[in-house]
Amino acid sequence: MMTTTMISSVAAYCTDILTTSKCAALPFHNLQHTKEVVQNVKYLCAAMDINEQNTAVLIVAAWFHDIGFSKTYKGHEDESKTIASKFLKQEKVAASFINKVKDCIEATKIPQCPTTALAEVLCDADIFHISNSHFFYRKLLLRREWELFCDDKVTDLEWHKLNFEFLKKHHFRTIYGEDILEQGKQENIEKVKRILASY
Repeated sequence: MMTTTMISSVAAYCTDILTTSKCAALPFHNLQHTKEVVQNVKYLCAAMDINEQNTAVLIVAAWFHDIGFSKTYKGHEDESKTIASKFLKQEKVAASFINKVKDCIEATKIPQCPTTALAEVLCDADIFHISNSHFFYRKLLLRREWELFCDDKVTDLEWHKLNFEFLKKHHFRTIYGEDILEQGKQENIEKVKRILASY
């Protein structure tokens, strides 16, 4: 059983990496984003009445899901799984728990492809911001990150088109996401449409 103490150890370990590695320089995939995803997971687990053990899996997966950016930008999820697995094994966490954590992290690869109900929750938690007003601020940070770390520079019009396509193609996986978060996403689609209409 994953204890509160263990989750605190995971949080401390990941916070250290996120603040002392390459992650500290990332405008988007940084400690703030990870903390938001952890909070989103807690919120979704409470809203969906997910049991304590599965909530623990999701909180741990949320802490580790972007930790691989400390090693590489492209394919960071595989590094995240490796780092999570190594730490959790050292902490004598059960293999079944570790495998669930790795499955959740794997599912956050874009385009998201969750294969379990738990992975669906982490996917929605990771992309939660597209359903609220934070979307427009967060996407500015992501654009800056791509310019700095991927040498990916696009015009304003191209950027708005990219966001429009992403929002249209993305669909939430959990029932809560489909019922509640989808409404906010549709509002953001309408806002991006209005921005594009001004060009």
